Amino acid sequence: MAAVDASGMPGAAILVRIGDEMWESSTGVGDVRTQEPFDPGAVVRIGSVTKTFVGTVVLELIDDGALSLDDTLEEFIPGVTNGATITVRNLLNMTSGVWEFTGDADLMGRWSADPLLSWTVDDTIQLLKDKPAQFEPGAKVIYTDSNYILLGRIVELVTGSTLPEQVAERVLEPLGLMSTAMPSNAETGLPDPHQQGYRPAGDGPTGPDIDLSPISDINPQVAGAAGSMTSTLGDLATWSVALADGDLLSPELQSARVDTEFLDGSNLEYGLALQRFGDFIGHGGAIFGYNTTMMRFPEADATIVVVGNGSSNGSSGTLDVFAVVLQDLFPEQFEGLTS
Repeated sequence: MAAVDASGMPGAAILVRIGDEMWESSTGVGDVRTQEPFDPGAVVRIGSVTKTFVGTVVLELIDDGALSLDDTLEEFIPGVTNGATITVRNLLNMTSGVWEFTGDADLMGRWSADPLLSWTVDDTIQLLKDKPAQFEPGAKVIYTDSNYILLGRIVELVTGSTLPEQVAERVLEPLGLMSTAMPSNAETGLPDPHQQGYRPAGDGPTGPDIDLSPISDINPQVAGAAGSMTSTLGDLATWSVALADGDLLSPELQSARVDTEFLDGSNLEYGLALQRFGDFIGHGGAIFGYNTTMMRFPEADATIVVVGNGSSNGSSGTLDVFAVVLQDLFPEQFEGLTS
């Protein structure tokens, strides 16, 4: 596929399901050294798609009465700037204004140089307490990974168990997502069978002429609740339907979830732990070596998932592939996004 070649990803797989019809294909290689074809059933890191799982756990706790969208951050994690006026809703929909830890050039530079960097979620939370806010709560909609680090800790404080345990119990097991996991703090590798990941030399943008370096193990605590999970193409197709259709939530809370606002300066909207492109609901994710986009148009019963094995900690080659498929299958949606 030309879009995959242009992205610089060594390989990718795509699944398209519309009603009862399904099409799945892969291209490129899963291992540059051996030239082994890309395996669409292998495990990949899913980066920020993790937020959809963590957000669902938070929303289930709200359905259960253990949390409220109006609870404040200060009630659970004292000391963060504006914590007394930042709500759980603000954290979920990217309107909290908390400082963005992935914008710390020193920290990200150290993690890029050493993916196994000694770092904990507690270290991130302490950073957030030491830094000023980006903006007043509710004043803007700015994509911020720090929101989900805080939400992950809130889940643990409310439930008395670990976030991986809650994700497994509340989302993965009910939906039968047997190839999806949130690693524990000590799990640096990927479960087998997994796809080899690659990132651009110097961690720059991907592209057809960019040298790629293999990457496998990382410290999951750096990405944490914002981006540490792993999954497969098939599991993400199942999850995409459950997420967009609200299978695990009350109708009232799902309605609130898909009430989205445009991120500042973007044609992408954000709701309660999900993204919207036109009528497509889902999320994208990028982390060292891997890139994922999963989207669903509920009214058309259409699901599109793309996974790839090449990325910096922010490049989005699978989103480019999704856009090509969108232009072919749903041109009116594509035109609405690019107008």
